[in-house]
Amino acid sequence: MIGRISGQYSMDALRGKKSKRGFYSDEASAGSDEANFSSFGVKLARYSAELKNTPDVREDVVANYKAQIEAGTYVPSLDKVAHTLIIAGMLDME
Repeated sequence: MIGRISGQYSMDALRGKKSKRGFYSDEASAGSDEANFSSFGVKLARYSAELKNTPDVREDVVANYKAQIEAGTYVPSLDKVAHTLIIAGMLDME
């Protein structure tokens, strides 16, 4: 029994030679390959490509903050600073 199974799925059978039952013949592989993607998959691929072209740092935002800091006009929200320190574990609320 094992000999029959290994004969049908041997490397010769996979290379297009006809096996005992006719699996993996050249006739079966003569057609063309085709792939269908869902609309979600197409959108996901498009968004992924857009993300690859998006810079990691928004230079305009950084330049704006730099200008404010250098001019001495930047005043951060103390609530946001405290919240960030608490989340980072650098500030204890006790």
